[in-house]
Amino acid sequence: MKKILLLSIFIITALIGRSQDIKFTVNGLKDTTIYLAKYFGEKLYYADTSYSKNGEFHFDGAKHPSGVYAAIIPGPKIVQFIIDNEKVDLVLGDEDNIVETMTINKSKNNQIFYNYIKYMAENRKVSTEKNRIWAEEKDKKKKNALQEELKALNTKVNDYQKAIFKNNPDLFIGKMIGMSLDIDLPKIPKDKNGNIIDSSFLYNYNVAHYWDNVDLTNEDIVRTPAFHSRLEKYYSKQVMLQIPDSIIKYTTNLIKRTKEGTTTFQYIVHFVTNKYERSDIMGMDAVFVNMADTYYCPKPTTKAFWMSDESLDKVCGRADKLRPLLIGAPAPRIILTDSTEKKWIDFYKIAAEYKILYFWDPNCGHCKKTTPKLQNLYESKFKEREIEIYAIAKATGDDFEAWKKFIRDNKLTFTNVGLTKSVYNQAQKDARMYIPQYTNLQSLNYTDTYDIYSTPRIFILDKDNKILFKQLSIAQLEEILDHLQGFDDAVKLYPKEDKENTDTH
Repeated sequence: MKKILLLSIFIITALIGRSQDIKFTVNGLKDTTIYLAKYFGEKLYYADTSYSKNGEFHFDGAKHPSGVYAAIIPGPKIVQFIIDNEKVDLVLGDEDNIVETMTINKSKNNQIFYNYIKYMAENRKVSTEKNRIWAEEKDKKKKNALQEELKALNTKVNDYQKAIFKNNPDLFIGKMIGMSLDIDLPKIPKDKNGNIIDSSFLYNYNVAHYWDNVDLTNEDIVRTPAFHSRLEKYYSKQVMLQIPDSIIKYTTNLIKRTKEGTTTFQYIVHFVTNKYERSDIMGMDAVFVNMADTYYCPKPTTKAFWMSDESLDKVCGRADKLRPLLIGAPAPRIILTDSTEKKWIDFYKIAAEYKILYFWDPNCGHCKKTTPKLQNLYESKFKEREIEIYAIAKATGDDFEAWKKFIRDNKLTFTNVGLTKSVYNQAQKDARMYIPQYTNLQSLNYTDTYDIYSTPRIFILDKDNKILFKQLSIAQLEEILDHLQGFDDAVKLYPKEDKENTDTH
């Protein structure tokens, strides 16, 4: 009986030892419900609930992993603090002046955290004022002196951050500040004559060592906005070349430094996939397809443990739709009729140095402006330079007559085809009337085949029908084809300066 009693005392003591009381005292706070929110990247999510009495409320820190959290006080007022395997005792003097009136009785993390916030605010104020004076200063010597002062201020702040990172490697605050630090770049290697050996050395070094101060195997790092900010900056023009192959290479290396099945792995994979699925930059869909093929699909072997079957179906289906349309891929073959509905035209059989696939709708406002410009380019430049245009129009129902009228009124002389009224109606009854004798299924479903969710859409193909460029405006189309054929100095009929010519829709 004595041994059982001793064992019970040991268990109770152990449980008490693991308890990490998070205590808040807020002057003047009424008795009310208080919510705890946790950061997951840049966003806050519900984590816990407490109730304040006489201005005091508590949370159990042992229930929550290390990270930046926020107590939500009615107002609402957000009081940020750190949970990191320690007891916390914070006293807030004024809800309207959180940083200045915060007293930390317990918690080394939060003491450093609030000192850091104050320090950065003070120096930001100094920097803003010096920049204002610099902008107004006319004297060159004084401007240069102010510039040096700003550099010195920046160095001082950077040294302060480095000190926190270096002196607190085991605290969450140290890890968090480490994510805010730019790495120190070495000198550019030069030969004995002082010539730079590799002009891309600093770029390659920065991208390769960007994450040196971050332990990517530690799941706690995702529970602070600092991680999201660093990730966002990594994929910006500020750090990385916006080239699909480069992004895929460095993303693969980055994810390999995490542990599969962790929240860090999840966060990076989701961030990159989401960013490049929505990107408006030409060719970036290759990154999305690579992410889908590597981490999401096929479903039976998926690494995306956080995804439902329905969500996986959407990602994999989207990747399947985009894969045939990637730059460098053979353009899906289209065979449709001209406006007579008697002549079937296959763009694969059109001989040209370059081909333009143009998807449009005769009742689309933007198409009505773009199509005549395309005709002008064709007659003025493209036709004589062996550039052919294969224009696919919406021509079903009432659009059929509108299509033919637009061709006549605008004297369109390039190849015009469409999924015409009678072909569409007959294909709805029995597509075998046309397949495979005249056309194929992907032609009859061309909007799905080419992911045409809006018009106009422009693709440039080479003579072998491989996709070279897509998602182009008229101005971009003209500039690219002039460049490809060595006519960079040719007068531009639709220069970029004209906003109407650079908008994409």
